[in-house]
Amino acid sequence: MRWSDLLQWEGSALFEQSQNYERDAKSLMSASEQLEVQANGLSGSGKTVTAAQQALCRNVAAMRKQASNLKALASIVGEAAGGTNQIGESARSLDGAAANHSLHIEADGSVHYVGPRRVSPTEAATIKKNMKAVADRVSSIMKSADELVQATQSKISALSSGGQAHANGTASAARAPRKNLKLPPANATEKEVAEWWSSLSDAEKDQMIKAHPKEIGNLNGVDGTSRDKANRIYLDDATKREQKKLERLKQRYGAHPSRRERQELELVQERVTALENISKTLEMESPEPKGDGTQRQLLSLDTSGKHVTAAVARGNVDTADHIGVLVPGLYTNVATNLDKYDRDAGVMAEAAERYARGESVAMVSYLGYEAPQDLAEVTNISYAEKGAKNLSGFLNGLGASRERGAGDAHISVAGHSYGSTTAGIALKQVNPGVVDELIQFGSPGSGAQDVSEFRVPEGHAWVSATDYKQDMVQGVGDDWRFGKNPATMKGYNHLSGDVGENGVDKSMIYPFQKHNGYFAQFSEANEDISRVIAGRGKK
Repeated sequence: MRWSDLLQWEGSALFEQSQNYERDAKSLMSASEQLEVQANGLSGSGKTVTAAQQALCRNVAAMRKQASNLKALASIVGEAAGGTNQIGESARSLDGAAANHSLHIEADGSVHYVGPRRVSPTEAATIKKNMKAVADRVSSIMKSADELVQATQSKISALSSGGQAHANGTASAARAPRKNLKLPPANATEKEVAEWWSSLSDAEKDQMIKAHPKEIGNLNGVDGTSRDKANRIYLDDATKREQKKLERLKQRYGAHPSRRERQELELVQERVTALENISKTLEMESPEPKGDGTQRQLLSLDTSGKHVTAAVARGNVDTADHIGVLVPGLYTNVATNLDKYDRDAGVMAEAAERYARGESVAMVSYLGYEAPQDLAEVTNISYAEKGAKNLSGFLNGLGASRERGAGDAHISVAGHSYGSTTAGIALKQVNPGVVDELIQFGSPGSGAQDVSEFRVPEGHAWVSATDYKQDMVQGVGDDWRFGKNPATMKGYNHLSGDVGENGVDKSMIYPFQKHNGYFAQFSEANEDISRVIAGRGKK
């Protein structure tokens, strides 16, 4: 870097280029939105229509990724323009000030006295002092110029390499956190949330997580690592709050509470137990013997309803090649069986990893909706409908955050029992191109009248059904509300329903002894489901 070059530095051309990149990004994003409308508007069924829709969705994703890159590049170039202006102005100002003191800054940055040769000792001392001050300032400006060039090159290099580093804000990492950052509007789409989150620097993300842990932890479109960080903060706060509430109620109601008071105590106790069970499940990421050493991510936590709901992943959903989302049904709640489903998910994950040929697998135990808690509630389809809305948003968020991160993942939704109906309804609502496989097992109803209603690639709807005499949940729901029975519905690929001896629960009454057997380790049913999660389909 030469001093003579810095005297020519000014940022107008870079500012103009930054604005061009910004305009191009907006144009490309607008074009992608139009293309997405066309993709969603395709009618009909069959391989040709499905293939066309998938191709359009891939193009939409590619266009949005490019738009994101252009927007990031605009930010990088804009920052460089500002730095260039500042350094150029500083260099010219110093050059003029030096000349006023009979000092000349050479092209290489060295400083020379060019005034009268005959000076007094006092004047000589002043000249020497001035020369040192100018030389120090020259050195400082040239160092700033070098740092600006290196930082800009590093950011552009990170952008060119793509992947998680840039997508989560590398390009703006050096920017000081902005004040008064606001959450996206309530009606923002998952893709809009992902775009907003990826535009923040790491420091700004930390700032938002600390200020709004509850909101960020449950904001679909935010990456799993950030959601986990936020939700763990919220989990601590919620646990302390509910524990204090429980103690206050115990003191208030005494040793002989009324029926209404007992009900209130039981509800708060359940909430405390649920939050403690989440902590217990997360602690399983500790090394053996305390845990299994597998990373956990708390992807959602909601304490606003009657029951606490949550979603916990085994593995890293931000980087995994395959993501399985397990959706359980009747009697499911965080307090009673989150830890059980985490173990069930682990069994499937281990099996899927055997078939994934070295690719990584993450499994999500999705207890992110209020499932029916008794046989009277299970006939109410509203639990599935409300749960489907939550689930489709969650899935869209996974897809959107991966678009801004490590790229597309192979995503499977595995619904059991009432959860299979919830999953089926959700898969009619999810954005095209997000989910690759739908697996339903022990299902009372598919949630649809025709397999073409599911927004998955043709031929990627799967069903596992054991002996009906020992799993009478299968198809028990009426076709009108619960959808047709996937075990007898056209268009499904049929997986093994053999749950093996370990899949028979003799503590249950005869017609339901195999209903939970699909999770039995090494059973043909579990192996087949796991193959699909690993993207290998039937053996």
